[in-house]
Amino acid sequence: MMRLFSRRSLRLNLLLRVMLPLAGVLSLTLWFSAGSASRQADRLNEQQLLASARVIAEQVRFENGRIRAAVPPSALELFASDSHDEVAYRVETVDGRLVVGFLDLPIPSASIRDFKYLFYPAMFRDETMRAIALRQPIVTPEGSTSVLVLVGETLKSRDALEWQLWLRAFVEQAGVVLVAAFLIWIGISRELRPLLALREAVLSRPADHLEPFDSDTVQLELHPLVEAINSHMARLLEVVGRQRRFLDAAAHQLRTPLAVMKTQIAYSLRAKAEEERRDALAAVGEGLDGMSRMTLQLLALARVENIRNLPPREVDMRALVREIVGSAVPRALDQGVALVVDASEPAPVMVRERLLRELVSNLVENAITHAGSGATATISLAPEVDRVVFKVEDDGEGPGEDDLSHLTRRFQRGANAASSGSGLGLSIVAEIADICKGELTLYRPASGKGFGARVVLPGP
Repeated sequence: MMRLFSRRSLRLNLLLRVMLPLAGVLSLTLWFSAGSASRQADRLNEQQLLASARVIAEQVRFENGRIRAAVPPSALELFASDSHDEVAYRVETVDGRLVVGFLDLPIPSASIRDFKYLFYPAMFRDETMRAIALRQPIVTPEGSTSVLVLVGETLKSRDALEWQLWLRAFVEQAGVVLVAAFLIWIGISRELRPLLALREAVLSRPADHLEPFDSDTVQLELHPLVEAINSHMARLLEVVGRQRRFLDAAAHQLRTPLAVMKTQIAYSLRAKAEEERRDALAAVGEGLDGMSRMTLQLLALARVENIRNLPPREVDMRALVREIVGSAVPRALDQGVALVVDASEPAPVMVRERLLRELVSNLVENAITHAGSGATATISLAPEVDRVVFKVEDDGEGPGEDDLSHLTRRFQRGANAASSGSGLGLSIVAEIADICKGELTLYRPASGKGFGARVVLPGP
């Protein structure tokens, strides 16, 4: 049944949805028409038989001491048709004496009173017939007697008449259904015009125009569709706006170090002293390192956008934290930062693993980059009933009090941040926490020194 309905044509599907019940109704009416045609054919056949029997009965007389009967041609002409049916007749007395006709035409088993008749099926010479038995009283000198007039006809003309009556009903009803289908098709086409107009409006709209469509231009049943399109376009507008702002900010952030490095290279080319040239090239190297880290952060942000729709699954956060911190130890030693892990219990969370890896990596890298030489960064996990609390806390110099409110914005850094930072790490963490239905809190530790990030993630 599902294959009958094409997903490519709404108009055709609507027509089929309407026409299939109509076809069922047509089948039912044709079944009733077949019964009606059969009854009409029987009625006409019986009228012919009765008329013929009465014509023959009128010709039965008592003459010269016996009953005589003549079968006039008009009695048989009633059955004239293109089907060339066989007609049989028989007249006999009540005591069973044949007056005229065919002796092998059977009589009914039921008794019949005077002036009454009975229709019955009969077999005549291997032919099925519809027959009538009419009892006719006859006046005789001794009083009255009765004769039985029998007339039978084969069923060819009767069956042909039934077929013609049914076929006529079929043609008429089928014609009505076809006209109805045509009118329904026209009606559906007219009702689909607003939807087709909406389609054309969607196709003709420029790619950068994301204004909502007017739902009043379509039928009430299509309002949810238009509202869904408008909702999707609003989300696209938000994404496009976010990407545009991000690209503008990224272009600005990349333009500045590029200009500085260009100046440093020009200075190194003009410098005569080897030490000055070496210092300028070292500064260029540091700038390239910073741009490299920013590029990696930009790629990480792009990965966050791509992973957004992946389904979450259960992840052991303790094992993941230990792995990431272990790989970050060499860089921490280079920066003079000590890393301490406090994760004694398993900490299962229901997240996207790649997003969780980005979140942990960015918080650990943020501590290594900004805590400062001689600082200690503590990475802790605290499993609770239906969540896990993840903290990265250091005892370095930390950001200013006014910086905490805007550190999760892209390309925003604290007043005391290292110059090599990109300003993207905490914004990536905030976005990942939001995607994972978690919560990020930035705070200053109880000691009043350093910086802390607390992330609450849902458990399995």
